[in-house]
Amino acid sequence: MKHESLLQFFKRTARDDRGIYYESGEPAVTHWMSYAQMAEAAEQIANKLKHHKPRSRMMAAIWMEQTPACFIAFMATVFAGGIPIPIHAYYKKHEVEPILSRLKPDFLLTSASRSAEFLGEKGEGLSSGLADGPLLVDGETGDSLGTEQAHVQSSLDAENGFQAPPDTAVIFLSSGSTGVPKGIMLSHRNLISNVDAIQGYLKLTPEDRVLIAKSFGYSSTITGEWLLALEAGATINLTQGIFHPLQLVRLIRDYKTTFLCTVPSVLVPLLKTNRWDPEALRSLRQLIVVGGPVSPEHLVSLQKLLPWTSIMPCYGQTEASPRVTYLPAHRLADKPQSVGIAVDGVEISIYSNGIRAEIGVIGEVVVKGPNVMLGYWDDPAATSAVLSEHGLCTSDMGYLDEEGFLFIAGRKDNALNVGGHTFFAEAVEKQLSEHSLVQEAAVAGITDSVWGQRLVAVIVADLSCMDAEQARSELFAFCQTQLTSVQRPKAIYIAEQLPKTTTGKLDRKALQSIVKEWEYAANNSTRA
Repeated sequence: MKHESLLQFFKRTARDDRGIYYESGEPAVTHWMSYAQMAEAAEQIANKLKHHKPRSRMMAAIWMEQTPACFIAFMATVFAGGIPIPIHAYYKKHEVEPILSRLKPDFLLTSASRSAEFLGEKGEGLSSGLADGPLLVDGETGDSLGTEQAHVQSSLDAENGFQAPPDTAVIFLSSGSTGVPKGIMLSHRNLISNVDAIQGYLKLTPEDRVLIAKSFGYSSTITGEWLLALEAGATINLTQGIFHPLQLVRLIRDYKTTFLCTVPSVLVPLLKTNRWDPEALRSLRQLIVVGGPVSPEHLVSLQKLLPWTSIMPCYGQTEASPRVTYLPAHRLADKPQSVGIAVDGVEISIYSNGIRAEIGVIGEVVVKGPNVMLGYWDDPAATSAVLSEHGLCTSDMGYLDEEGFLFIAGRKDNALNVGGHTFFAEAVEKQLSEHSLVQEAAVAGITDSVWGQRLVAVIVADLSCMDAEQARSELFAFCQTQLTSVQRPKAIYIAEQLPKTTTGKLDRKALQSIVKEWEYAANNSTRA
């Protein structure tokens, strides 16, 4: 394994003959910038950051539109000896402010347009809520946008507070479903080892074209796409995000993409429409699916549509840098329910009540290896709760088969108990998503005096061919044949959308509250 810092990595991979394509302007014009040019621009910004004399291990939050500039700002922070904190471009100011208050970075690298939200009316100093906050810096030029006074005080306060471990390379943010996102501290070794492990099975080459369509704020985007492309010397096509699955088809066709890492919410809708031609994806050599479970039926159907593409579901967590497993493409046909085997250098074990579980027995998935995080920023209690003597306790429940393939049952917190039978919400949601009407599905357990819990499903459905009542009838009939008696929802609600966290994950806490309200209203209506 290479013992390399991010700084050394960026300098080694700064090629003149490979780079990043991106579009800007109206009408859109395609531009190209080599990796060497990106590194040179980062050096210039880094020199300006160092001119402000921040603390020795300064931190810079990066909140910018998804263009090459945000990746350059990330590199500039590293070149200046600092720790970058990538923030999703789609976050709003009120979501960014508590992150800055919690992590206390020295700088906020942002665009001139976004900085106006933080500056006072006259452009002097920071607006209310960030009076002692970071120095605002134009992420594209490195020029300061705010005043120095608040920055100096903020740096002094931070110097006397919590200090990240010396090997910290980057701080990613957790999903934030339980309040202000936690800061996940990853080391240089975490990142580089995970890049090496991913490249070990993907084997990208300088002839590959990587389409980056996921947010800059995700560790899978940074490690599993950007750094991976740099390591392989592959070309990047950068977009500002996918807003419709059919847009993805167009981009792959136009860019002749050979490698894509995407999420189920983008892929599954493609399987439920005939408004695209699989031939448009003829260039796609490898497709990695991350960020959540995909039903085996969907994976098999997708493989039939794209026989020339190696489709590999993966499993990971930001706390694991993030990749933990991958399903080799040649095993998709016989193990589509599995998320695969451990990547090189990583060990997976299953623990139940503190004891290592036998093959085939469900327990908590525990991960050990050079990819496991250093800990959570300034939160020793949360860190000790997940970093045990056995490794990283993921809170995901699953089991290993005799070949070492991992099968995920669901999140520990999502366990349901109906009539003494325990199962996971994800299993029911996967099955419901198989129906052609279902665009998204979620289930919640409501307390029941007889059964312990009563299952309620919330469905985002395609109602172009029938009304909601007909859709409910079809779904109830589907559940009768596809789900066991205890897994069948007792009520099905049709909704326009599911509650989501700021990072796009299902907000189960909000879902539970909504379902309780609907159930209360339905029961009172019935009594009336």
